Amino acid sequence: MKFEEYFADYIKHLEAVGFAKSTIVQKKIYTGRCLNYLKAMGITDIKAVTREHLDQYFTYLKNEYRTKKGLTVLPTTYGNNITDTHQFFDWLEKNNHILISPVIDPPRTQRLKLPEVLSEAEILKILDSCPINTPLGARDRAILELLYSTGIRKSELIKLNLQDFNREQGEIRINQGKGKKDRLVPVGDYAGTFISMYLKLIRPWMVKSAEEPALFVDSKYGSRLEGTAVALIVKRAVQRSGVNKRVFPHMFRFALATHLLRNGADLRHIQAILGHSKIESTEVYTQLTAEDLKEMMKERHPHGKKKGQAKT
Repeated sequence: MKFEEYFADYIKHLEAVGFAKSTIVQKKIYTGRCLNYLKAMGITDIKAVTREHLDQYFTYLKNEYRTKKGLTVLPTTYGNNITDTHQFFDWLEKNNHILISPVIDPPRTQRLKLPEVLSEAEILKILDSCPINTPLGARDRAILELLYSTGIRKSELIKLNLQDFNREQGEIRINQGKGKKDRLVPVGDYAGTFISMYLKLIRPWMVKSAEEPALFVDSKYGSRLEGTAVALIVKRAVQRSGVNKRVFPHMFRFALATHLLRNGADLRHIQAILGHSKIESTEVYTQLTAEDLKEMMKERHPHGKKKGQAKT
């Protein structure tokens, strides 16, 4: 079989076991890139791939990121390339297409920079930038409030249907979130109020069909809002707010988790809200608050500054 045939079977396997479409697209890109590199080296037999071949590929990838983009710390995409390639060869081994995976010990990526987190003041500026006296502004405010109140992912937000929001109980139901898991997440009073206002005054005016189930709809077509539209809503709100940072929807998730931790919330509760299957995924936010504490100690502790920097 050719590379392409093995790869096609692998993609069918991912679809069969229920991987998200976005994850499959990522694996097609990253793993396909590796296979193209191997073919360019003249390797056409999957069984002929050695650990040395893949180490060459990983080195090539690392150098490409650093020379073209001037990076000193490797981005997440570098690690994803390695992980996806590793998983593909693991699948080949488990299904007896090769004797043993050539990726025994994939190269470790450098520790990534922690994500930038918006302060509470910056979040408020972004939220308040939405003009709620206009239909679009009111809808956008409801969306941004929900992102910050629940830490919901962009992909989860656009899947929400009308019945998933329960104003009386103050919660939303997230169906088939990451990992195909359902969860209930509490919705704060501010978010609940703005969503209710949107549902009562704005959505009936925007929606084109009474059969449309989506909670948030597009103003032009009256159908389910797309992920690109949510990203644009965030971008425009940030521009209006004057916050001088590159902000994307996932940063509201970072902000929620970090702000909850700073205010004494239990890590397990934050894990449940965010829908993390492992506590390790949530613990990254403790690193963020630890960095905050370090900066505070440097600025505020009498012996926190280096010699010669102390205030007189």
